[in-house]
Amino acid sequence: MILRKNLYSKLLGFFIKKGKKVKSKKILDNAFFLVSKKTGFSFCYILYTLFLKLNIFVEAKKVRIKRRSVVVPFSISLKRRSYLVTKWLMQSVLQNEGRILTEIKLFEEILKVLTNSSSKSLKMKSLNNSQALANRSNIHYRW
Repeated sequence: MILRKNLYSKLLGFFIKKGKKVKSKKILDNAFFLVSKKTGFSFCYILYTLFLKLNIFVEAKKVRIKRRSVVVPFSISLKRRSYLVTKWLMQSVLQNEGRILTEIKLFEEILKVLTNSSSKSLKMKSLNNSQALANRSNIHYRW
């Protein structure tokens, strides 16, 4: 219940532009309704699966040490993980330059993540994981 409320409110917060909460809530609800209609899953199950598919435990951050930047893997909290899930989802929707409705773009992206097709948000997750894995030798720079 807490995860559903938190993830949905974060998604809604990313969509709110110029204070139009009703419009953004309608876009988000329509996208989830289309996914639910296509897959037959409930709203809670879709949110939970979406979080599990895009969830990470380590984030690669740049740290400046003695006039040079080093990529260091950091373990992250649940709040940061839910933020990154919504950020990657919204970035992939906003980068889609097709001339279709935003709710359709969101529907397609969620459906791609649920079916493990090639989606931009899954690519962002794998990029972050590969960066953290490649730079695990710099873990001693954390403090």
